Amino acid sequence: MIGQVCTKPVVTVSPGATVQEAARLMQRKNVGALVVVGSSRPQGILTDRDIAMAVVAEGRDPATLSVGAVMRKNPAVIREDRGIFDAIKLLSAKGVRRLPVVSRTGKLTGIIALDDLLMLLGTEMGHVSHALSRGLGRPRLALAS
Repeated sequence: MIGQVCTKPVVTVSPGATVQEAARLMQRKNVGALVVVGSSRPQGILTDRDIAMAVVAEGRDPATLSVGAVMRKNPAVIREDRGIFDAIKLLSAKGVRRLPVVSRTGKLTGIIALDDLLMLLGTEMGHVSHALSRGLGRPRLALAS
């Protein structure tokens, strides 16, 4: 289930915060995206790319511009009781790299990124490879560096 593998706690920001405050929060927490929340529910997502494209490139003032003015509103979300392949399908269908994870009541509980899923699947494929090579009595193939 996604609720078991997602990142918790989520780094969040309010829509009324300035973009400058959000960028500093991203820097301090070493993240590339913030979930914008209101009443414990995701209202949007703000990424470092959003800041670069919608603020810096357009010459807008991040010290006065609100997060709500540049965030991507109504983000696709996934419930914490859904599976990994549900998340992969949703990421693909929506063309996004991150999904806020929510409870049955819609409250934010975590976040899952495409990178997280790729690492998880890679690890699992390594386990499958190991089991197959042991079962077949063959040595595991090493990748050339």
